[in-house]
Amino acid sequence: MSWTAFLQTLGDDPEHGLTPHEMEVILCIDEAPGQSKQQLLAAYQGRWGPIEEEAFTQRLRTIYRKFRITGPGIKLPQLHRAFVQRYRQSEPGLSRFGLRRIHASFPTAVFAAALEGLIGEPREEPREVAILQTFAPNLEQFRSHLGRCLEASVRVRILLAWPYSRAADLREEVLKRYADALLSEDFAIQGSVIANLEILEAILRASRNPANLEIRLYDTLPSLALYRAGSTLLAAPFLHGALAIHTFQLELDLHAGDALLTGTLLHDFERMWTMARPFHPAPDRNWRNELKILFTD
Repeated sequence: MSWTAFLQTLGDDPEHGLTPHEMEVILCIDEAPGQSKQQLLAAYQGRWGPIEEEAFTQRLRTIYRKFRITGPGIKLPQLHRAFVQRYRQSEPGLSRFGLRRIHASFPTAVFAAALEGLIGEPREEPREVAILQTFAPNLEQFRSHLGRCLEASVRVRILLAWPYSRAADLREEVLKRYADALLSEDFAIQGSVIANLEILEAILRASRNPANLEIRLYDTLPSLALYRAGSTLLAAPFLHGALAIHTFQLELDLHAGDALLTGTLLHDFERMWTMARPFHPAPDRNWRNELKILFTD
């Protein structure tokens, strides 16, 4: 059953007594977490037409009451979690392992929304961002999000390849030999990792909470690229023919009832984090020279 079909079935249940207008709101709720009230309102207006914000808010309040969403805290995330739990129960297959969907390539909008959810919802747990890559070709796209995460006291961990490692050389060699899409003539893992570190240096320079950003470099071979924001996890394999962001992505929910899949992936991240070495591209010193000797002792 698709998410939309699930919402339609949920709304048709006479137990809840939803009006047609309330049903219109329900059908605009995203499956992925992190949707704000303003984003829900925009989705409603795009699908059903103009509505005053006050009238929309009143419909939401009635929906919260009918689904027994009470108590302190922002109620839209609570409503979303209640819906997701019911959806998993209606789809007992891979959803019990946390699999939300499979994307053909990296879903930028999904990860951005998950980051926004962390920034805007202080009660969301776990309040952490983690990225594991050889290098992250899309890091620049999330520069603003990561900076705002630091200001919101969200822990951010970035795990990249040591650019002078044999592992980095092997990954570059494989990509240049087998890549399905042409790489730029000056493509190099070493330069790409350093470019990532320069972005992180700029984030550190602009942040009032630089201690919330932790960076480590590894000198080994990872098997997966991971992007985590709160309870959302995106995982993709390192294939011979493409960058990890250009191959299929598993979108997983860390609140899954069965942690076999998500727990295994997170355990591997933590193992690599333990083996990796801390690195701080401080804006006030020549860290490029320090980078070259990080693993030489």
